[in-house]
Amino acid sequence: MRVVPLEKTDLTLPDIAELAKGGTVILTRKGKPLAAIKDLSGSDWESVSLANSPKFRTLIEESRRAYQDEGGIGMDALRRELGLKAPRHAPRKKKKT
Repeated sequence: MRVVPLEKTDLTLPDIAELAKGGTVILTRKGKPLAAIKDLSGSDWESVSLANSPKFRTLIEESRRAYQDEGGIGMDALRRELGLKAPRHAPRKKKKT
């Protein structure tokens, strides 16, 4: 993570975007965080928009709370109910000692 004080920099937005490829860049004003710049390369629009949607976050939180309070159905039971096969996992590699 890099911190860039806006009062002391002559970096352009493209420069900061390039810095963000190495990790989040925090822009500060008067020593206080103002904005975070994060590289979104490899992300799709749907994932980015959902991750930043307050309505979607609220929906997920409500669902998690309901699952904790009322219970739910596990993935294995759901697959059985829908007649789906369990995903195949790649064999684990043995650790060298």
